[in-house]
Amino acid sequence: MCAKYTNPIISGFSPDPSVTSYDGTFFLVNSSFHIFPGIPIYASKDLNSWTQIGNAIHRPNQLDLTKATSEKYPIGPEKILIATGGLFAATIRQHHGTFYVICTNDWGEGPNLIMQNFYVTTKDIWSGEWSDPIWFDFSGIDPSLFFDDDGKVYIQGSYRPSNLMQLKCDIRQFEVEIETGKALSETTKIWDGFAGKDDAEGPHIYKKDGWYYLLTAEAATFEHHLIAMARSRNIWGPYESYENNPVLTAYGKGDLIQNTGHGDLFQDGDGKWWITALGIRNMDGCYPMGRETFLAPVEWPTGGWPQIEFPTLEFEQTRISNMSSKEIPLPDENRRYEYVYIRTPNLDDFSFSFNNRVIKLIPRTNTLSSPTGTTTFVGKRQRLQASIATATLQPLPVQSRKDNAIFAGLTVWKESIRHAEIYYDYQTSSICFSKTNKMLSDEPETKSQPLQLTDTIRFQIKDTPKVYESSYKVGSDGTWTKLGSMGAIEFSGYDFTGTMFGVFASTKSEEAGIEVTFEGFKIT
Repeated sequence: MCAKYTNPIISGFSPDPSVTSYDGTFFLVNSSFHIFPGIPIYASKDLNSWTQIGNAIHRPNQLDLTKATSEKYPIGPEKILIATGGLFAATIRQHHGTFYVICTNDWGEGPNLIMQNFYVTTKDIWSGEWSDPIWFDFSGIDPSLFFDDDGKVYIQGSYRPSNLMQLKCDIRQFEVEIETGKALSETTKIWDGFAGKDDAEGPHIYKKDGWYYLLTAEAATFEHHLIAMARSRNIWGPYESYENNPVLTAYGKGDLIQNTGHGDLFQDGDGKWWITALGIRNMDGCYPMGRETFLAPVEWPTGGWPQIEFPTLEFEQTRISNMSSKEIPLPDENRRYEYVYIRTPNLDDFSFSFNNRVIKLIPRTNTLSSPTGTTTFVGKRQRLQASIATATLQPLPVQSRKDNAIFAGLTVWKESIRHAEIYYDYQTSSICFSKTNKMLSDEPETKSQPLQLTDTIRFQIKDTPKVYESSYKVGSDGTWTKLGSMGAIEFSGYDFTGTMFGVFASTKSEEAGIEVTFEGFKIT
């Protein structure tokens, strides 16, 4: 019996997917870069419907994201990359009932790229609780784990110098003591990559039919992106390149789905092979949600090479038959797995009602444009190409209004370089719209209207595939007034992240501001 599959399987800011399976359930992780909690974890029985069941980095003391800034770098004629630090390209694996998520936390520091590599573990993936990081030494990103049949464990990664301007990289490997992260061998180069550009990333190794197959992501993560394969009889190589590489690329295709690459092969319980890979949905140059997770079937003949179908928005494939009877538990809404903060938050500045309908924020001096540290912001990833985000701001007590330097509202935020918000400024008694795009100007575009706030004010950001429109209305019976907009194309380009909606509060005073209250933050 066939089933219909719909792409992307994880929409909105979900790059660099990796998958493992256990007891009839598939588990998937994505990169999260500059937001906390980090490395979201999703579960599925059928590869079609996915539920977020946790985050591998869910405690602020697990690691520090405060330096995960976004910077502009020229990468070619009239091409500027917005590179964001933080949690890159995680891999998830399961071995003897223990789950491992391995990743890199990196950031720029002067001319240097700081790369902290680690893995976290859990024996109960449904608990939402993961260990403190086990750190290991590796000068590179995109680490992966391979558990061999003889009990040995290996880490592969994309090795690179620490200098930010030296972009060449290759695949290197070492044997690891999995309990401690201690290297048991030298770190050895095993592959330069297929494309000849010295930019091999995202390695994964699979053992099949007596071969070690090496998958890599190459040619950067934009229009030339691709997945290539090599293989060897020995895990240390030498690896021979597949003569028909690349096995997946969108380059040269005119499809809606573009920039495909950085993926992970896996089997279902029936023995069928699949791949998850990143891609974008490019609608006339607009793809503000960034890189997303796509699924495609794979034919992998005995002794041969994997044949990957190009991802499509819909396809049919034989239904997975051997799913376990255990249902995926509905996540506890009070765990707030889907809520995100900017870098490492001060959680004491946030409080939530039991059902999350009421959110209270303590304003701080950092703003949505602050390049490091945190900001009093909480939100969710944008998941739909057409949606409406809303939130209602409660008026401050009368005695707290005078000379108050607080401004608070609703934003669509991608990183400190690009965001747009509608908010109330208590100091000027005005409703304001602000649009920041530091690719065009260091100064934001702003507009305001005077408004004495004595009632609630409801904010709305309505998005289509082409534009984000910001509106407000006062009280429950008011009418919507549009105040400003920002084009989706301004959120698109050479970057790593995706758009998020959220509520925020900042203050122009050096002291923490009076607590502000939002109700009914939702995205529909």
